[in-house]
Amino acid sequence: MTFDDYIKHYTDTKSMLLFLALALAFSVICVFYILMVVSISARFVDRSERKQFYYEKAHNTIQRFYEMVFAGASILSFLAIYYIIDRFVPDSSLFRKFWDNWKDFLLLFLILLSIVVNNIIDRLLIPLKKVTKNDRGSVRLLGMVYVLLIFAYIKFIYENDNYDGFIMYFLGLMIGRFVYFDVSFRESIQTFIEAMKNFPILILGLAYTAFMAYTGFGSGYLLIGNGVLVSTFIAHLYMIVAIFIIHHSHFMYIFARKPKAPHVKRAEHVRRDYDDEPEYEDLGYAEPKYEDPVYDEKEYDDLEYFDPDEY
Repeated sequence: MTFDDYIKHYTDTKSMLLFLALALAFSVICVFYILMVVSISARFVDRSERKQFYYEKAHNTIQRFYEMVFAGASILSFLAIYYIIDRFVPDSSLFRKFWDNWKDFLLLFLILLSIVVNNIIDRLLIPLKKVTKNDRGSVRLLGMVYVLLIFAYIKFIYENDNYDGFIMYFLGLMIGRFVYFDVSFRESIQTFIEAMKNFPILILGLAYTAFMAYTGFGSGYLLIGNGVLVSTFIAHLYMIVAIFIIHHSHFMYIFARKPKAPHVKRAEHVRRDYDDEPEYEDLGYAEPKYEDPVYDEKEYDDLEYFDPDEY
């Protein structure tokens, strides 16, 4: 199949809608699974703080799951583009010569571009306001493990050795993320520990990807002929669209509503307003007038004081 044949296959309207419906259905299942787990963990929290804990934890966990999908998709994007260019660009074209000479630098450019795309997705397209800066960094780091496991699945399950060069390059990129000259071993371990706190989300993201791959390849919509890596990236595009629909429909707010602020009863104090009181003259009494006493300093000189030392 030519590149145009692949484009025609993947843009079939009926197939696109069915695959999007599958992505949307499993995305909803993942959200409900997270809500169920958070609901169970909320039972161990004090009753007065339970609703607030459930709201904050549910939204934070769901959005970290979204960030995991975005991180995986952004990494797969530059690898898929690299694979498509390297495979489908004709050898006789001028761009092929340029690509062969500068593809390593172009790959670095694609990596930087994927980071920009990731920021656009999770900050503008689907704003993840409940994810902290530390959460975002640790989830993106774990996204590298996420893609590495996908590579392992492609190599050992599909027995496809076409991506060995990518795997070695990606391993070097991942090791470089942990080990460089100004980072101590303790800091590297701490960074890895923070990332592994999101390990359950990693498993859930891999389950989501496995479901999309299984249904996509099984139905014939995703094709092995154009590369398993490219097909996996296409599946992630549908996953992002499904997340976009769920996020902006505010679907999960039905099950994780923001708790109302506690109502504080304010004591009503009875206050007398003296402006409304009748004047002293109205009652027949003269208003007492107080004057500051005037002391004569000479009087103090005439006073005799008791001196205890005399006795």
